[in-house]
Amino acid sequence: MSKSSEVKGLPSQAEFVRQRLSEAIMTGELAPGSFLSEGQIADDFGVSRPPVREAIRILAGDGLVTLRPRQRAIVRGQTASEIIDQFEAMAELEAACARLAARRRSEGDIVAMERTLADCLRYAELDQVDDYYSANLAFHEAIFGASGNTYLTTETRKLRDRLRFLRISQGRLPGRLTQSSREHSDVLEAIRAQDATEAAQKMRSHLIIQGESLRAMLKHTDASGVVHLIELRSENSQRTSPEEAKT
Repeated sequence: MSKSSEVKGLPSQAEFVRQRLSEAIMTGELAPGSFLSEGQIADDFGVSRPPVREAIRILAGDGLVTLRPRQRAIVRGQTASEIIDQFEAMAELEAACARLAARRRSEGDIVAMERTLADCLRYAELDQVDDYYSANLAFHEAIFGASGNTYLTTETRKLRDRLRFLRISQGRLPGRLTQSSREHSDVLEAIRAQDATEAAQKMRSHLIIQGESLRAMLKHTDASGVVHLIELRSENSQRTSPEEAKT
């Protein structure tokens, strides 16, 4: 497993380990049926066991590993249907945020969306996937803020963070960043016009397209139906060392 990070910020150690293990599982580096050793993982990433234990617990909640009493966790992986189901759920959550944002947005909110969309367009033109993802997060965060619903945005972020690696990965498909920016523009125009129904529909479509785009990158790991991602890495990936992760 790689000891480096593509996260632009500095995650907690547990979140750092969760992200790295999730990536290893989704790329097939950690195959279904593999045991996860807390001690070995802690040594690999230079952290203590408690954050590793917490990371594995979160991965179990995400359905990527199976916990068994008094035994090491075992890698489960995900099927294509499970992945698409999560993107469909994400689409509905983000559509609800966009709907509320269209009803409640201020001029300041529109300015924030325009600024972050401009960043998305610039990074799409440069084909800088990791920078684009950061700008993309900021665009969606501006919509979350405009929605005015703290509970909804908190739950949306939880699923978004779970799907982080998958969302970055589909951005590596040819032309996807440019297409995604156009989809963002459509969402912004609907919110600007305070058309709640159109804003929700455009956002829902944006997320569904992300999930469908991933199909081209999924390959069956074995006969169980579990899949892994292929052709993910980009030369422009920006990395942070695990030693920088916060406690």
